[in-house]
Amino acid sequence: MSENQTYNFTVNVSLNTENEAVFTYFQDGQQVSGGGTVNQRNSLGIYTLDETTSAAGFVFTGANFSNIEGECAQDFSHSVTDNGQTIQISDSDENSGKACMVFTVECNGISYESADPQVNNEKEN
Repeated sequence: MSENQTYNFTVNVSLNTENEAVFTYFQDGQQVSGGGTVNQRNSLGIYTLDETTSAAGFVFTGANFSNIEGECAQDFSHSVTDNGQTIQISDSDENSGKACMVFTVECNGISYESADPQVNNEKEN
């Protein structure tokens, strides 16, 4: 069984004209959804704010997980590191299903939530 796969993402956060946070995710310089399919046990997603986002004063403050399909939201946990510049998402991948993952950032004392990158947990083939 595969274990301990690490996925690295860079995150840009900006405010639109309605003062809503827009989260954009990149992997290896290419824009991606920020979610995806996981079929390895004990995988780790590392999301790091890009320089523009950090310079604007944004920091990660947390993440929430909810079930979309199945009971896999309980497989996820998070930790904020690097003074809020990085959030690490651990996924035990013990349960199949789809989960909604919502990031929370703060800037100038105001909290913002991401749209939901969805993570699909599948059993390893």
